Amino acid sequence: MPIAEIYGGISAFKAMMDSAKALKDITDGTARNAAIIELQEKILSAQSAQTALVERVRELEEEVRSFKTWEAEKQRYQLEKLPPGVIVRTLKADMARGEPVHHICENCYQHGEASPLNATEEVNGVYHLSCNRCKAKMQVGHFVAPAIILSQGVEDYDPFKNY
Repeated sequence: MPIAEIYGGISAFKAMMDSAKALKDITDGTARNAAIIELQEKILSAQSAQTALVERVRELEEEVRSFKTWEAEKQRYQLEKLPPGVIVRTLKADMARGEPVHHICENCYQHGEASPLNATEEVNGVYHLSCNRCKAKMQVGHFVAPAIILSQGVEDYDPFKNY
């Protein structure tokens, strides 16, 4: 699309130059005024096209800057598999720059975002991670049955008795 806009802008400037050259040969006042108005319209059109091109270049430069920033940020994280098979990205300790080591959402990472995962408190070896951006929720860890502490021996355990 930008190539077509560039050619369109060049064509508009060429048409303006042709109109300006033709203007010097016009002796009739009415025809000259009509040619001047046409030239002014072409100038305004060319200025509008140039403004649109300048804005598009600015947008593309911002996009390139964003890609470069994300490429540098991506290098700070490594792929990790948490039990029972949850894939996340984890901040490399040597790249932390004062940040605590944390996990980010793999889904968001694939879409160019570093969205930190929030963890719940671990209960019986299991905790949950959630992403505020894409709303993903993951159960992580291995369940560990709670130990039953009895004042009596294990063989005296009665599941129906209130201890």
